[in-house]
Amino acid sequence: MSTSTDGYDRQGFEQRAGNAVAFLCSLVFHIGLLVILACWFYTVGKPSKGLLLSADIGESTDTAFEISQAFELQPPASGQEQDLSEPEFSLDVSLDNVLDSPAAVPAPGGLAASLTSVSVDSVVDGLQLAGRGRGANFFGAYAEGNRFVYIVDSSRSMLERTSASGTRWTYARNRLIDSLNGLKPGQEFFVICFDSETTLLFGKSLRTAPKRIKFFEADDDTVTRVSRWLRGQTLGNSTLPADAFRYALALNPDVIFFLSDGELKDNSQMMLRMINGLSSERRQIPIHTVHLSSGRGVIERGAQEMLQAIARENSGTFTPVYGR
Repeated sequence: MSTSTDGYDRQGFEQRAGNAVAFLCSLVFHIGLLVILACWFYTVGKPSKGLLLSADIGESTDTAFEISQAFELQPPASGQEQDLSEPEFSLDVSLDNVLDSPAAVPAPGGLAASLTSVSVDSVVDGLQLAGRGRGANFFGAYAEGNRFVYIVDSSRSMLERTSASGTRWTYARNRLIDSLNGLKPGQEFFVICFDSETTLLFGKSLRTAPKRIKFFEADDDTVTRVSRWLRGQTLGNSTLPADAFRYALALNPDVIFFLSDGELKDNSQMMLRMINGLSSERRQIPIHTVHLSSGRGVIERGAQEMLQAIARENSGTFTPVYGR
């Protein structure tokens, strides 16, 4: 009797244990399901990164849950456009300060951090190189190019004294040397003087000049030689620049600078119209004219008008210098 009772009790215990295990499994399952539903309801309609739930189910009756972050792209709200435009940069450049030290290497932080200040002189030089190119300046007349011919009046009227700087001849040759000293490496020049005769640079005449005349670079030694040659120049009679113009055009420079103080006594203007006018077959070479004038007298006014016309007809500029 006791044996049957013990078997009955053992059978009842196993049944109750099985029911308990089933209940626990059902409870865990339903709790997990409730957690999933709660998370789903919580994230609906909200821009959340979301939750990722994973369950490991083995042979045992235990169930483990692991919650980790899941990343997903949140689409923009309806009617809202994404800003895909490139960022704008603003550079503030000051022209008030002059940089005395060498330019620093730009820092990795960006272009704006490396820009501090720019000197006015460097901006002007940069514009001249980038926009206008390389050029020369003679009595304030600027011209672009790399090869320049200077034609200078060496007639005796240039010996007239002025109150400011000696004679016109002294004033003219000093400004010519200033112009040569302003040339950059790689730029070249040639000088021609004229009166009743035409004299080429360093004393060569048209009769003895070689067939090929070379241009010179304005290094210190060459400029010193030019200054010495000009000081030793003997000034002659009359004002006849036609041969000087003809020879200068044959050199095919980029620009011609022409200086005189009086009325031209030959057919220079007509000759230039024929061989350097816009209607000529060859490339027109710009001629920039400078007139040293006292501003008095009909003759000087006539000379000024002629130099104005030569500049106008040969794509150049006219510069009057009064009080000379």
